[in-house]
Amino acid sequence: MPHWLRINPWRFLLILGLVSVLALGAACGDDDDDDGGEPSATDGGGSKEPLKIGALMSFTGALGTFGEPIYSGAQLAVDEINANGGVLGNDITLIRADDGTKPDQGVTEAQRLVDVEGVQAIVGALASGVTVQVAETVTGPAQVLTISPAATGPALSGANDDDFLFRTTISDAGQGLLLSQLANEQGYTNVCNLYVNSPYGEGLSNAFTAAFEEKGGTIAAEVPHEDGGATYVTELGQCGDAETLAAISYPETANVYLREAVESGQFSSYLFVDGTKQAKMFETLGYANFDGAVGTSPSSLPTGDANAGFIERYEAAYGPLPPTPYIKEAYDAVYLIALAAIAAGSTDGADMQAALRDVANAEGTEAGPGPEGFTAAVEALEAGDDINYDGASGPFEFDENGDPQVGAIEFWHVDAAAATLVSDRVFQVDFDTGEVTDITELVLE
Repeated sequence: MPHWLRINPWRFLLILGLVSVLALGAACGDDDDDDGGEPSATDGGGSKEPLKIGALMSFTGALGTFGEPIYSGAQLAVDEINANGGVLGNDITLIRADDGTKPDQGVTEAQRLVDVEGVQAIVGALASGVTVQVAETVTGPAQVLTISPAATGPALSGANDDDFLFRTTISDAGQGLLLSQLANEQGYTNVCNLYVNSPYGEGLSNAFTAAFEEKGGTIAAEVPHEDGGATYVTELGQCGDAETLAAISYPETANVYLREAVESGQFSSYLFVDGTKQAKMFETLGYANFDGAVGTSPSSLPTGDANAGFIERYEAAYGPLPPTPYIKEAYDAVYLIALAAIAAGSTDGADMQAALRDVANAEGTEAGPGPEGFTAAVEALEAGDDINYDGASGPFEFDENGDPQVGAIEFWHVDAAAATLVSDRVFQVDFDTGEVTDITELVLE
């Protein structure tokens, strides 16, 4: 992967201690060919049953406002693939399941998807806490390939999932570092982290704290909170004399405590993250109350025509692309599952898992998303060639934990006049080398 405009990594290895960063090793795909020749994608001896993918997402609960647009990204991929031959001669079926942003409900719904619906793969969950529970108790033991488009918690890297859990977004070890850079650029010196009490919230809060304090900043307090409360005055009171509030939460709860913070005038500034990058939340709270406030979120690597084509196709199907993160990541997760099945010649979960790194990681013929890219990828696989899928959200290089080794983090701000959230800058984070690179000119027009 190329690197551009290198900036100081600020002892990046300190933050990488939050995740297990190991050398990349590509998994071997199925090859049952006995004559020594190149096998085609349809020569595998596994299951040729129609591919069923569960969409385990948050349509209600703390992340309820994220679920529908992210699901639409996955559905768009399914529709494109089915319109261009499907997988191994059959259409894909995408089956919805609502985890309610709750681990227990997520496990129950995942079990239903596996035992009743018979899915061989799952796209989801969105929340890190739900994703870990599902992977360790349901999909890992059942050998169901699972790709989360949105779970960023560093804890996923060490999940006991038997290597059946992957994600198409990078760990929050990277977002924590860039959030610290953003805070420093804004001149913030005394910050209180109010974070959701989950692997996501705790992991991101810890990553930000380590990076911010390493550069001389002060974290007045790291205050966990539970979702669903009627008031968070007690938690806000624990922030002491902090000037800035870092809202590391989900919109449903942040709506409550941000309103209380604004009404009290307790803070002079705010920091937001991907969990609080939600247009509807700012509409409810009033854009004017947060005009100019800044935040971070996972973003896309340079994708050129692939990104432009995705936006055009998404908007033709669903209307304007919202600023919600992880839509492209869900789209790419479906494509990766489909291509892994074609490469393996099987829709069996274990066979797809064994082929996933082969279709995602270099080397191989570059394969893009969309109808043309999918058709070209299938032709290459059927000819016995390796492929390297470069998606709408960027290329993927999965390490042995199922984490992308390279990803992107954006800086964004609240624009009250336009009543929208605006992307300002984008950085590439390379976990393999520890480098952080400004790629704004390559990503943003």
